[in-house]
Formats: sequence, structure tokens, C-alpha cells
Amino acid sequence: MKRKWGQHFLVRERYVQRMIELAGVQTGEQVLEIGPGRGVLTRALLEMGAFVKAVEIDPTLQDFLQQEFAGSTQFQLLCGDALELPIEELLPSSQPARIVANLPYSVATAIFFHLLPWREYWNSWSLMVQYEVAQRICTTAEGGKSFGTLSLAGSLGFERKLAFEVPPEAFAPPPKVNSAVMHLLPRKSGWSKEEEHNFLEFVRRLFQQRRKTLIGNLKQQFPNWFQQEGESLEEQYLKLRPENLEFEDWRKLYEQFREHGRAFH
Repeated sequence: MKRKWGQHFLVRERYVQRMIELAGVQTGEQVLEIGPGRGVLTRALLEMGAFVKAVEIDPTLQDFLQQEFAGSTQFQLLCGDALELPIEELLPSSQPARIVANLPYSVATAIFFHLLPWREYWNSWSLMVQYEVAQRICTTAEGGKSFGTLSLAGSLGFERKLAFEVPPEAFAPPPKVNSAVMHLLPRKSGWSKEEEHNFLEFVRRLFQQRRKTLIGNLKQQFPNWFQQEGESLEEQYLKLRPENLEFEDWRKLYEQFREHGRAFH
């Protein structure tokens, strides 16, 4: 295991089977797997009759996987970093398609945001991640400390379910924290990729100091806008903090910002 890649290999077969059942993988479907490791999940997917496109960054594991699945015509290995490979290489060539993966902890959030604009190319995402990350993506409980940019990105793009927890002993080596599997069903936001990006940038900036009131953050981040619209904004959001707003409130606030022709510079 190389620590820089945050590798914890899933070794308990029952959790592999639960993931596949949750994903609803059928014979002939295309599956994207990021971080296949030693191929435990890969093998189970191939046995289900799926076409597996696996992305592995570790050269040692690349060699292992190429040898392990050399006889399979339904296995494709992409060697490299999922965050740096051309997105076209990750996208499925036919439908239906799914993402089923035990994501490396160190890049799970980055991969989620990287694939978010392209989410509808897959029918579902079934991801094993650190429990805290799954909780943040799947929560709808505004006001809690788990609610933030990840939660709003989840609301923007998916129907979400935190399906089950996975204990450290299901992995080799065991991580120091619990993991969880979440099941995400992509949906349209009604915005373009560019507008979704701008919305999430807007959210990130207003969550930078989450203990400040929303009004305080608006004054700091967008002083020109606040100078013109401050009275109206204070009427709507006085004393509220960023985590107190539901997704639809954030959408309304962003659309106010956009309607006034504001940019981020």
C-alpha cells in the first residue's frame, strides 16, 4: 500500500455483494470503477456480466490487474489519475451505465466534484467513501455541521441515499475511520454546466467562514452587490448563517445574484 494514494483495499465479500445489489448492475451494462486496487469488486462485477472500465493510478496495481484479468474481453484498464485523464476516456460508450467504486479517501471529494458536471452519463453512482464524506453529500438537514458545499452539490445533482456503513475491519489495511456506501441517482438541475459551476463557487465563497452570518459573508465576498442590494438581503437573511439555508433558498439567492449581472471578480 502506498500512503500517498490513501489505499485501503476492500476484502470482505459480503460488502462487495451488497454494493453490487445496491447498484442494480445487470449483464451487459458498462461500469466505471475508480480505484480497483486488487480487483475484488472488479471480479464480482465481471462475474455479473458487466463491462468494467477500471481506472488505476498505482503502477504496481496496474501490472497486477492486467495479469489478473488478461483473459477477460469485458475488462478495460485505464492507467493514470482519474482527475487528469481526459473526461472522454471516463465516459461510457453505451447505455445503461453505472459508477460502482470504492474511492480512495484522499481524492473522493475531488472525484465527486470532477464527475458532477457529467453525472447524467451514468444511470447511478454507488460509491464507498469515508463515512463523513457520505454524510455530508447525503444530508438534507440544514443547520447541522455536516451541511455545507458538498451537501448542496449533492442536492444540485442527485437523489441521494446513504445506504449502509462499512467497518474498518472490512479493509486491508483497516482505515482509522468508518466508511459508508451511498447510492446516487443523477438528475437535471435546469442549469448549464457553467451555471452549476458558478453556483457552487458562489456557495463555496459564502461557506468560507461558516460561523459568520450570511449577511457578514455577503458583505465581505460581494461588497459591490451588497452595497446596492443590502437592504433587501438583510430583510430576507438577517441573523441566518450559511448552513441555515435549504437548497432552494440557496438557489433563490444565487439567482438574485445572477439577475443583477454580478460576476465573481
